[in-house]
This record gives sequence, C-alpha cells and structure tokens, in this order.
Amino acid sequence: GGVANLAAAMRPVLGVAEGVTVLQFASFSFDAAVLDVAVTLSGGGTLAIASAEERAEPTALAEMIESAGVSTASVVPSLLTMLDPASTSGVRNWVLGAELMTAGLASRWTAQAKVWNTYGPTEATVMATAGPVDEDIRPQDRPPAIGRPLDNVRTYVLDGFLHPVPAGATGELYVAGPGVARGYVGRSDLTAERFVACPFGADGGQMYRT
Repeated sequence: GGVANLAAAMRPVLGVAEGVTVLQFASFSFDAAVLDVAVTLSGGGTLAIASAEERAEPTALAEMIESAGVSTASVVPSLLTMLDPASTSGVRNWVLGAELMTAGLASRWTAQAKVWNTYGPTEATVMATAGPVDEDIRPQDRPPAIGRPLDNVRTYVLDGFLHPVPAGATGELYVAGPGVARGYVGRSDLTAERFVACPFGADGGQMYRT
C-alpha cells in the first residue's frame, strides 16, 4: 500500500536503520507524522518524540534534538527559519515540505546537512516527490525544485484534456501510483472531480488532480 511504498522509498535514501534516531515533530493528527513513524519503525530506528513545549519553543527543540542524537528530522521550512544550524549540528538530513522552501533558507543549512525538498498532498500518502537540494545553492537563486517522483510514483503535467503539455508550458500536476487514495469518505462528488482514471499505463489505476 501507500504507506509501505513511502517507507520503502525514503528509508534507504535517508539511511534510517537500527541505531538511527529520527525526530517525531509533527502532531499525530497531521499526515507528515506517517512519514516519520513508517520510515523509522520499518527500519528499526528510534523515534524522538517532541513534547508540546519543544514544539512551541525552538530553543527547547534544538536542545532535545542534540541530546537525543537526532540525525534525521522532517519539519516545515518556517520552523527551520527559527533554528540555528550551530545548535543542531548532529542532524544529517532535513526533510522539508508543506510550505515553499526558499533558496535563502536552504543555503543556510546545506553546508552541514543534506536538505531535502519534498511535495505531496495527503491524498497521495504524504509525499509524491523528493530531492536533495544542491549544496552550492545561493540565497539569490530560484527556490529549489520539488524533486523527482518516489519509487513507484508517477507524476504528469497535463492540460484540461489530460494530454501532456510541452516542456515549459503550464499545466496541472497529477499524481498516480500506490499512494493515491480511493477518494473522500461521503463525498462522491468531490471524489469524481479530483480522482480520475489514469490514461497512462495498463494498470487501470486512478490519479489525483492536485
């Protein structure tokens, strides 16, 4: 299923295994928590769960990250703006999503850690694309790209007739693969609007209109 595919795709690139500690920052009511739990526990790693106080106070969070030996952390860019790279020097992977990441923010962190920019709606099991930010990125550069599709995930930029648009043209992003949900509970009208049959490939699956 989608969660298993997410874990299998991200666990090796983040190096999550026994002896590795991952920050659990997102509330368990937020879909990003699924990434932390699935990737970490499927690899035999350890979750360092942030308390309410640590979620609200960047200084307390940084102290917890260092004391727990966190090496991978999934957070939103706005949180990273409030942390000091020097105070979280043990983190080797910052996985960012849910908000726009600027080149200025990324450039503050790439000297000491690998920074991952990700994209994905809840309807596609948290994450559809991911990629490491160029370590030589400069503050004046364009925002980092959202990466490439995860293993077994397919993305298409299509026009209103579900035809691929030429490179450089504007279209709508569609996501297909095992992570795509079946629809919205009790909302058949919205399901029909956002989840459509995928005309590419022979698996007869559906894709999500982002």
